[in-house]
Amino acid sequence: MRAKSNGLYGGHGGGTRCQLDGCKRHRAQPKDFCFTHGVGTCCKFEDYERQVLSKGLCYLHGGSKRCKVKGCEKRAKSNGLCCGHGGGTRCKFDGCERQVLSKGLCYLHGGSKRCKIKDCEKRAKSNGLCCGHGGGTRCKFDGCERQVLSKGLCYLHGGSKRCKVKGCEKRAKSNGLCCGHGGGTRCKFEGCERQVASKGLCCGHGGGARCKVKDCEKRAQSNGLCCGHGGGTRCKFDGCERQVLSKGLCYLHGGSKPCKADGCEMRAKSNGLYGGHGGGTRCQLDGCKRHVASKGLCCGHGGGARCQLRGCG
Repeated sequence: MRAKSNGLYGGHGGGTRCQLDGCKRHRAQPKDFCFTHGVGTCCKFEDYERQVLSKGLCYLHGGSKRCKVKGCEKRAKSNGLCCGHGGGTRCKFDGCERQVLSKGLCYLHGGSKRCKIKDCEKRAKSNGLCCGHGGGTRCKFDGCERQVLSKGLCYLHGGSKRCKVKGCEKRAKSNGLCCGHGGGTRCKFEGCERQVASKGLCCGHGGGARCKVKDCEKRAQSNGLCCGHGGGTRCKFDGCERQVLSKGLCYLHGGSKPCKADGCEMRAKSNGLYGGHGGGTRCQLDGCKRHVASKGLCCGHGGGARCQLRGCG
């Protein structure tokens, strides 16, 4: 990055700072204070301190153009489109459709710094650390260590919109819906309803990175490895090697909600219920109540992978 002063980029100490005691923000020219402490115009929306873009409003409250794709409320980056619908600049790496961060590259191809923790390949958020190792801003809710999304809060404590489907508490991805109810981008493979991982494809059809262990086709979680081969974060409970779900814990040690059916200790899949008590997604074939394996179908109706042995159905 370009040096601001003392041979340093702004994020590393260069540039002039706000004169208010204890404030480390950059000074807004030509004043002696940062934007928050007396410079510029704040959004006229009640209790908001974001900078005005137009019409007296910040980008969240209508002060910028929205994506022209029907039903999309994201901010337009270029050509009237948000990043998810083709706006913005794309990585120059052959075949990559991710957004550029710097040097014409996305974060995976060299456009950002990596976490300084040994063997960690995640993107550094702050202080040279990724979110999982202490980088980024944390939720201001007492005792919460999740990353902030907006308003100083994580997605669980009000920092994001919830799915508009009645009774659903999951985070909305697009059109006010969570992935399970139709939000987010779907795999471009014909008939597939899974969420896109990369290149317009879901994990099952080639999207996302694969485990680097020979002959393993599972999705890599961290360090180029799938969960079964050592990737992903492990439960902090002493001696437990299961994968973390939330709060640094696996589903057995408090990292997930139990089924709300009386006396049931199984993990809830959806609507607070375990699969056997009505939770989870069901086969879309008329009258079938089995769980979905893939493509919206149960194993008996064509979902799931088939045996590779010749003649085996």
